[in-house]
Amino acid sequence: MPLDRKTAPELYDAADADQIELLRMQLDDLLGTGWMALQLAPPRAFAGFTDRKPRLELCDFDALAAWAGYTPQAQRWQRQWREHLAAHWAAHPHAAPADPVAVLDYLARNPLAQMEALPLADATCSLVTLTALCRSGRRMALREASAQSFQGRSKLLDHREELLRLLGAASGQFCESPIQLLLAPPARPHAGPDGFADVLFIENLATFEHMADARAPDWGGSLLVYAAGFRGSARRLRSTGGCRLYLRAPASVGHLPVIESWLFDTQSEHHQLPVHFFGDLDHAGMQILASLRAVFPHASAWRPGYATLARLLAQGGGHAPGLADKAQQVDPGQTGCAYADGELLPLLREQGRVIDQEAFDPERIDGDSA
Repeated sequence: MPLDRKTAPELYDAADADQIELLRMQLDDLLGTGWMALQLAPPRAFAGFTDRKPRLELCDFDALAAWAGYTPQAQRWQRQWREHLAAHWAAHPHAAPADPVAVLDYLARNPLAQMEALPLADATCSLVTLTALCRSGRRMALREASAQSFQGRSKLLDHREELLRLLGAASGQFCESPIQLLLAPPARPHAGPDGFADVLFIENLATFEHMADARAPDWGGSLLVYAAGFRGSARRLRSTGGCRLYLRAPASVGHLPVIESWLFDTQSEHHQLPVHFFGDLDHAGMQILASLRAVFPHASAWRPGYATLARLLAQGGGHAPGLADKAQQVDPGQTGCAYADGELLPLLREQGRVIDQEAFDPERIDGDSA
């Protein structure tokens, strides 16, 4: 905040140096709290305090707000809504959850910030609708329940399992949408006796399509899988209700029995087929590998593809994370895959750059990286 004539007129209207010095001492007392810091332009000859364009930088909003007795507007709305909910449930006990106090405590700890633009009555009506839906026992997709309760907003209930339980939902009543697996089995001449020799999960659709069209020895007998959006929900891959299988032409439905046996039947001889993952050479790609290993414990980074990307990165290729909205990615530390943990992650840390999977050209692989 600039201390200009608009925000601090007393600094500019002071009649003499003593008044300015008194204001400076009061400002120094305020800075001594640590709540804010003072920034000044470089000193110049004969420049006074106001000539150096003083600015205050906020350092501890919560402490300053507590001292001033200030409650942010969003927090005021949330508090008013909880009071409105409590009054509504007291007047209409049949619409109240089994433990209203626990629900109010949850909303205090985990506010529904997306609701703040609504009138209090409309927000309360949404929660009453959701409570009735939970009590009904109807099974549906989680995002359908969210849209039906919250003015068509489908993502508001993501990661709100505790709230749903407090409102009376049964375990598994609201399921996440199934993961869609797009499958490209190998052509019959290249397939093993079981239809495919291993399974290769591919992160990006463009690379999946290119590799499915341009089969090379390194993946000639592989079942290629594109799993859209499974990043943090890989555990659903191995349940029949958690994912849906889609075959990429020209594959036939004759491939499905072996694929379903591998994916869903834990007692099947196909269950332990080798599984690999190939994605961007960045921390998010390594995190996907770690998630995949939660359901395929022996899954590993696909060496032919990652070796190519690693070589390009070591030669100066790739880009800074901030140039592709990847600056916020978090180093997973360890994935459990020896190749990823011993070579790929150290390379990422050393280079400080990342490289997208699409830099891998299936038609120019030399075959020496396997």
